[in-house]
Amino acid sequence: MKNTSRATVYFNGDLYQFITMSQGMLDFADPDVSPQILMPTATAAELGSALRLALSRSRHISVPEFQEILKSGIVQKNAKERQALLMQQYGYKNRKAMMRKMACCWITANSGNIEIKPTHHKNIDGYSGISNDGPEILYVDTNSIDAELGAALMEGFSRCTSAVP
Repeated sequence: MKNTSRATVYFNGDLYQFITMSQGMLDFADPDVSPQILMPTATAAELGSALRLALSRSRHISVPEFQEILKSGIVQKNAKERQALLMQQYGYKNRKAMMRKMACCWITANSGNIEIKPTHHKNIDGYSGISNDGPEILYVDTNSIDAELGAALMEGFSRCTSAVP
């Protein structure tokens, strides 16, 4: 993995969605990397492996390249298409039904450890960090086996909070 790699993982009880995040001037869902979808029955080892793969695809890009991606609108277009496909594949009536119970963990990997940061689901479209250095954040050694990483991710989801009814 590079100096810092990022991913965002969502879980709503029906599916896990792993999104590779890359960094330009801001973090963004990398348009060149397809999200991974796993079923809720996935094992801890499968979750850990998917997370490790998402992190390995994270990249750093130059400011001009980031501005070009931003201007193209591809990140927003991909997000809408991804949501529409998930709604169709999993039979959600609408976006709100899919997002209502969607928990989110922000993942950062750097030299030595992987940080799993549970979030607070503040509204259908938004998440916020619960804290910057609180006890809910999990740290896993980058050399841990996939099953340990996946188990930590599942624990991270159990620490997420929500204000969404």
